[in-house]
Amino acid sequence: MKIVDLTLEITPDMITFPGYPGPTFIKWSKFDTQGYVSEVMFLSTHTGTHMDAPFHFNPNGPTIDQVEVYRYICNNTILIKIQKNSNQMITSHDIISNSKYEIKEKDTVVFSTGWEKQIKEKNNYMKNNPGLSKDAAEYLVEKKVNAVAIDCPSIDIGTDSGFIAHKMLLSNQILVIENLCNLYKFNNEKFTLLMTPLKLVGASGSPIRAIGIEEMKSIISRRYSKI
Repeated sequence: MKIVDLTLEITPDMITFPGYPGPTFIKWSKFDTQGYVSEVMFLSTHTGTHMDAPFHFNPNGPTIDQVEVYRYICNNTILIKIQKNSNQMITSHDIISNSKYEIKEKDTVVFSTGWEKQIKEKNNYMKNNPGLSKDAAEYLVEKKVNAVAIDCPSIDIGTDSGFIAHKMLLSNQILVIENLCNLYKFNNEKFTLLMTPLKLVGASGSPIRAIGIEEMKSIISRRYSKI
């Protein structure tokens, strides 16, 4: 199997969503004094690679601790590679024409736009990212997918202050995962996605450790089919 870490590192100087605090780590105990090392963290629940629970935009929706745990193991994850630039929208036509597999109920759909390469350009990365159009969000709602993920800081384009895609997906109990990275390392268009949020009671989201697993068998068979 090919195993890929799809998670951004959480550091004190990392980029965060406008208005959100940067992560702070406080040394709590020292080995020389207490005989062990520990830290205290201060950070937003939407820091780095993270998951939005429906509660994020719906006061009556499930909080992150109330989401059924089986939804975090996505055996049928469809990767759609669509190169997009600043504030460009991913449309339903983009999805249909670029997906090599039929999207079915309970699938997880991951968009690789190439935007992760912009992360060193902090202002541009956070304020001008591509994202889903209204019709793309509607299409995924109709398909009743499990989750939608993207290699951008938001599922909505940077200039959309109305958060249309967020509201449509989360109000229909579709999980949202943002700030994925390393998606370019996948050769296949299907893989298994593991995403594990903290069980934070009453929270609207959580940082996650996202891991992609690609079966080498599918890669090998694909290569031989071209010979």
